[in-house]
Amino acid sequence: MRALISVLLVLSVVGGSQQSPVNSGSQALATKLDSKERDLERLYATYWQIQYQLEKGNVGVSDKEVERNLRDIFNDPSFLENLKRAHFDDPVLARRAQLFLDAAIDSQISTDAHLAAVVESIRKDGSAMRYTIGEKSLDRPELDNVLGHTADRDLRRQAWYAQAELTKLTGERVRQAMKLRNQLAPAYAGQRFNDFMLDRRATNRKDLTNWFQQIRAATEGEYEELLSRIKRDLRVERVEPWDLEYYFSTLTPELENKFGWQGAWERTTRVAGLLGFDFSRLPVHVQITDITFGGYTMPIWYGKEIKMLVSKHTGIRFADTILHESGHALHFSFVQEPTFILKDNYPPPMDEGLGQTMSLMLFRPEVATSIYGLSELEAERLHERRRLESTYALRALMVQSDFELQAYDNPEQDFAALYDHICSKYLDVECHLANTWGYDPFYAAIPIYQQNYVLAEMFAYQVHHFLDQRFGRNWGKEAGTYLHDKFFIRGGSLTLEEIMKQGTAEGLKAEYLIAALHASGKSAKKK
Repeated sequence: MRALISVLLVLSVVGGSQQSPVNSGSQALATKLDSKERDLERLYATYWQIQYQLEKGNVGVSDKEVERNLRDIFNDPSFLENLKRAHFDDPVLARRAQLFLDAAIDSQISTDAHLAAVVESIRKDGSAMRYTIGEKSLDRPELDNVLGHTADRDLRRQAWYAQAELTKLTGERVRQAMKLRNQLAPAYAGQRFNDFMLDRRATNRKDLTNWFQQIRAATEGEYEELLSRIKRDLRVERVEPWDLEYYFSTLTPELENKFGWQGAWERTTRVAGLLGFDFSRLPVHVQITDITFGGYTMPIWYGKEIKMLVSKHTGIRFADTILHESGHALHFSFVQEPTFILKDNYPPPMDEGLGQTMSLMLFRPEVATSIYGLSELEAERLHERRRLESTYALRALMVQSDFELQAYDNPEQDFAALYDHICSKYLDVECHLANTWGYDPFYAAIPIYQQNYVLAEMFAYQVHHFLDQRFGRNWGKEAGTYLHDKFFIRGGSLTLEEIMKQGTAEGLKAEYLIAALHASGKSAKKK
């Protein structure tokens, strides 16, 4: 899991200048929209400060009041109806109106008092949760580190099954949250919740299913080879779920200590500096701590105050995550739109894709050697590790996404059985009906989101390919300026497809991701 944004990211707005509407009725609507947006901006500054405290484990704060206030701003039936009927000649105002209407639906669902209380209780219990392995009590990062780095296979097995402790504690409340969203969506959105949210996330089920199938089919050989390699290298008769993440740490064990917490942010800023980005001049505050997610970057005030939390994972995973979060921080610092709702309603695959665009910098030999001090051979090994790990990680993300979509299709079904089926389908291992599905924090806090990480990989590899063609392998300030002008400043004025076409001359596609998963392996075989 990498860094993320909240389901309520889509709401905060600030008034800005726009062309005059065509008549006094439109002018009145625009004036009221400006006012509502200013109120939302102030409320969301408070909301994000509360989220920051919640993620740091402060159970003494609550977002219930601010969510009630947000709901009050959106709960204006006459204004929403007039906004639906309005026809604005100014395209910027028309876009703002549509995004506000979509945000209102999202808010009416997510700030429902009953649903919000359930979600908050899940998040607080998840933050406070400790997991038992033998006589040890571990927090979430510690449990993840056991799964990813511990050579003792039995301890990894215990850690993997320990994930079910969170399902036991909060699983039925997650199911309840899904049911509540399903009940609320038809009334507010006029469609099923998962379909509405996919549209909010700049995709749809048909395209997503096609992309999942394309990536899975095109990398089947690579994945089968990976499983055979895990089986051989770990000397096991059968690959188990608790072997998968751990295996990748065995590929470059000598490199893990080169990516510790100490100096991590300084190296991250140096990577950004290669592109001409100076974090010392940006309003970004970074803290490394224990949090539920791998990383969490919060736009308290776009362009003015950005807070970044990174979880205490170890090794390469940590360096990858902090780079990803830096991509969010750059986006939130640079986004340029005439109004805040346009800043805030960017396509999520683009924002996550910008995180991955920065993350992939770690695995470019030019950067790994110059910034992280690796030898050329070590850089090549790190790059190959990334290819192998991505072959697995993309399938793991598809498991989470596909499970969630099918869970919303029928929240009454046996989730352990559903997860086991989907897990086995994508990962080709026995998942043991272990009831670990509830360990995923997205299902409660940020629903229908994890498909964005698959699309983000597509985005990032496509951007890297384009920049390589245009600027060569050693990117400098010219490449950074291009990234800034074509991507980092983007918000909601353009669609994802429009952004990709303007930035890479073609719409979002999977072929560059697939090629990257193939090319390094073929290259390695030739040596």
